[in-house]
Amino acid sequence: MAEHYEAVVIGGGPAGLTAGIYLMRAGINTILLEKGIVGGSPLMTEHVENYPGFPDGIAGKDLMARMAEQAKRFGLVIREFTGVEKIGRSEEQFEIEHGEGVFAANGVVVAVGTESAKLGIPGETEFAGRGVSYCATCDGMFFRNAKVAVVGGGDAAIQEALTLANLASQVYIVHRRGELRAQKILQDRVFERGNMTVLWSRVPWEIKGKDQVESMVLKDTVTGEMTEMAVDGVFFYVGSHPSTAFLGNLVDRDEAGFILTEEDLTTRTPGLFVAGDARKKLLRQVTTAVGDGALAAVGLERYLLQTR
Repeated sequence: MAEHYEAVVIGGGPAGLTAGIYLMRAGINTILLEKGIVGGSPLMTEHVENYPGFPDGIAGKDLMARMAEQAKRFGLVIREFTGVEKIGRSEEQFEIEHGEGVFAANGVVVAVGTESAKLGIPGETEFAGRGVSYCATCDGMFFRNAKVAVVGGGDAAIQEALTLANLASQVYIVHRRGELRAQKILQDRVFERGNMTVLWSRVPWEIKGKDQVESMVLKDTVTGEMTEMAVDGVFFYVGSHPSTAFLGNLVDRDEAGFILTEEDLTTRTPGLFVAGDARKKLLRQVTTAVGDGALAAVGLERYLLQTR
């Protein structure tokens, strides 16, 4: 028999934890399901300095630990497991299937975030965990005094490159364009560091090595010239995509797979709300995720009141 809750929140990042806090404060019996480790993508950010209330900034893992502690204080049940496989919808309730069984709920908030995109170049998959990584905060310690490359030019790439610069002897930023897309304050910090070099108009072509990464082949996007550079590790930050196949046709998506919601975060399925990075939105930050979580929870509370 399925365990029944009034609400199920799927995803334990800032959007999901905020939704859980609001729902529990409203007296709605809620469980939060997290596929990995509670905290979401901010766990990979060494220093969050644009979240209000922390004038000196705060480590991503510390910020999320505080959010999780607050949610638990309100009685939110949190379970970490392999992930949701499918959501079904009957006239009366949702059925959330997972590796350990089924949860039944009157309403659902989906806050699953995104996963790192892969380039698919030779060597990327073969050396995953052996020099290829998608998280500097997670794996940076293994590259102390080493030479590493960071692929990408957005905020995530530059933030992670700066994290690596505190550990590695040399950090190469490989960017396919002639200018970075990251915030100017982050760019300025890169140019001020003596152990950081930006390789403009380059794209990764192949990763080589024996048991571990030893080098990376780069292609010049202007001249087409190929060069091979010795590195001990490669960190990819080339975008992200939501993993929402388990929702089937309960939602509408854009061409990139992000879920389309109304302004109140409702979807085509009554009682199903989407918050955070998995939905189509202009800005993906901790602050906007928290706002989404609050809005989705309030919307779900109103939905449950109307359907009781």
